Amino acid sequence: MTGRRLSVIVVLLACFTLRQAYAAADTDCTRLFDEADLQHTNLTISSIRFEQQNVFDLNEPGTFWLHRFANYSHVISKQITIDNDLLFTPESPLVLAELAETERILRSRRYIRDAEVAVSRYCPETNTVEVLVKTWDNWSLLPKIDFSSEGGATEYSIGVAEDNLLGTGNQLQLDYAKDAERTGYLFSFASPNILGSRWQALTRYANNSDGESYQFNIQRPFYRLSSPWAVSVDVSKDKQQINDYVLGEKVNQYDRTQHGFSSFFGWRLAGDSKQIHRFNSGITLEDVSFAANADTLFTLPDERNLSRVWVEYQLLEDQYRKLYNINQFNRVEDINLGWQAYLRLGQLQKGLGADASGWQVDAAIEKAWALQSDIWLLASFRYHGLKMADLNQQLISTHWQMVYQLTRQSSLVGILDLQRGKDLFADEALYLGGDTGLRAFPLFYQRGDNRMVATTEYRYYTDWNILQIFDVGFAGFADAGRSWGADQRGENDIDDSILYGVGVGIRLLSTHSSRGTMVHIDLTRPVTDNPELGNWQWRITAKRRF
Repeated sequence: MTGRRLSVIVVLLACFTLRQAYAAADTDCTRLFDEADLQHTNLTISSIRFEQQNVFDLNEPGTFWLHRFANYSHVISKQITIDNDLLFTPESPLVLAELAETERILRSRRYIRDAEVAVSRYCPETNTVEVLVKTWDNWSLLPKIDFSSEGGATEYSIGVAEDNLLGTGNQLQLDYAKDAERTGYLFSFASPNILGSRWQALTRYANNSDGESYQFNIQRPFYRLSSPWAVSVDVSKDKQQINDYVLGEKVNQYDRTQHGFSSFFGWRLAGDSKQIHRFNSGITLEDVSFAANADTLFTLPDERNLSRVWVEYQLLEDQYRKLYNINQFNRVEDINLGWQAYLRLGQLQKGLGADASGWQVDAAIEKAWALQSDIWLLASFRYHGLKMADLNQQLISTHWQMVYQLTRQSSLVGILDLQRGKDLFADEALYLGGDTGLRAFPLFYQRGDNRMVATTEYRYYTDWNILQIFDVGFAGFADAGRSWGADQRGENDIDDSILYGVGVGIRLLSTHSSRGTMVHIDLTRPVTDNPELGNWQWRITAKRRF
């Protein structure tokens, strides 16, 4: 009896001692610390803690059965899925830049609405920290049902897309569609990080009554700024119908089939952590053919083979900032204020199947500036040149966007988009109208080798929320633009004058959807003497930008 009592006392003393030890250790760590403490170069990550949040916060006012059902039926991103994207591990040195970069990687995943990666506890006695990785899931299962009947013809499509299959981050899409001209189905599967290996894979196959399309890609990208190498292999076939338009009316149609293969290997060159230099070398096989169909009225474009070998230099400066209300609203946008540029030089090779020897040059440069604390300027410049036989093709593009944040809830935005082309292929003409810049005019209203669009827009971001599903914003805008310079087809009178349009609109941001689409409901009116176009019209589109 005495021995049993002694054993109980020993156990109690041991538990008390352990509790005191843990309490003492806990007092060595604190959640309240000076950020300057984290600048020490010898801090070590002792542990990583994960908090995965479901799609909806059921403690928020206004939640009801729909939100509860969504959370119940949604598979939260698994911890291993989140862990596979981390750029650090327990026992590794603390590098604050790696925490920030991990945040950006997580936010780039469709299935993650937002992410926070930060030090949650600091233990000065052991020079260690605990890192908390907190994520908020998006609703990732997106059913698709479309039906329409017009002029005796019935069109429909049914399918499903899952952007976070069973919480693994993999994407699956199945789709079947029928319209007046074709029937077919689509299957695609993508894995953004295969088993945490940093390798990515994409498989896409579509079989339509008028042909099949497919793509297979496997790559290990420069998944982080300090990645030493990257490799990629891509095989594809794409068949689609190309339409020629004049003043928004279809005047010709033909089939285009593209066969492609590309592969490259890249490596990072010497440089500091804030300025990354990369060199890539690869091969691209590109064969484009055309075929007539029942709606073909004019001569088909010339077939072409632009197979080539190429080398490329890349520059990337790491100056990322977390901003708001630049291209979207009410969500974090990772904007790089540093220089981003590349230059690719390709040589066409007859031995690879090219029509003739020649050169292809592609270059781009991007930059964003904080002109003041509330004024942002974003700019890009791109150049494409192709020289072979008697072809001297060029396309110069530049895009400028200024955002003046008047208040927390309003902005004034100006956009200028210019493109100057020469000897562009007939199936790659620059159209203007509708989604291509002038919202008050029909799609494909003007066509040319050159295009100019200028937009001024006032944006207002409300605090309104519809059922915790859509955030609401408003816009008023004026557009001006022109497309000109290409050979036109059809009997319509050509209008290549400068076009003007005005409008107002509502923006509905899908706040909890993995596609992050924004519904645009616009009331537009062209400023024109044409009586056929001079009325106010409603248009509804889905975009990823405001």
